[in-house]
Amino acid sequence: MLIVNENSYVDLEYADQYVEDNYPQYDDLAVIWGVLADRDKEAYLRASMGQIEGLVLEGRPYKCDQELQFPRRDCYKTGIIPTEVKDAQVENAIALLNKDISARADEQMKTLGTLGAMKNIKYNKREMGEVGLGSSLTGATSTRVKRLESEDAEKMLKAWL
Repeated sequence: MLIVNENSYVDLEYADQYVEDNYPQYDDLAVIWGVLADRDKEAYLRASMGQIEGLVLEGRPYKCDQELQFPRRDCYKTGIIPTEVKDAQVENAIALLNKDISARADEQMKTLGTLGAMKNIKYNKREMGEVGLGSSLTGATSTRVKRLESEDAEKMLKAWL
C-alpha cells in the first residue's frame, strides 16, 4: 500500500489524475494505465519511487530523520514536496510500464518469428513501434546515461540533480 511521505510522494488518486490531465484519452499508455489493477499501479509507482530515492541530489533533506529524499531544505516552499517531484514519480512509473510493454512485445515478436508466423520481423517491429509502445520495438537506441527510466521525469527533477 502506498503511504504518502513514507513510501511514496503520491497516492493512486494523484497518479490517476495526473495521467488523466496529461495524456490524451486514447493514448496507449493512458488506456493501459486506466485498466491496470490498483496493486499493479502501486507496483509501478513503488519502482519509480525506488529510482528517485536512488538519485544523488543537491541540498539536504528538510529533516535529518525523514524517510524520503523530499522535502528538501532548498525547496521553494520549505517542508512541502514540490509538484515537480510528485509528477516525476508518476511520469517515471508510466515509463517503467512502457518498458515492460516493450519487453513483452519484443518477446512475442521473437516467438512469432521462431514459429515462422512472421516473415519480416524488422518491418513488423517498425510497424508496431509506430503505435507508440516504446523504442525497443523500433530498434532506436539512446546514448544518455539513465538515472530514471523517464527523460521527462529527469527534467522535472533537474533543480535537484
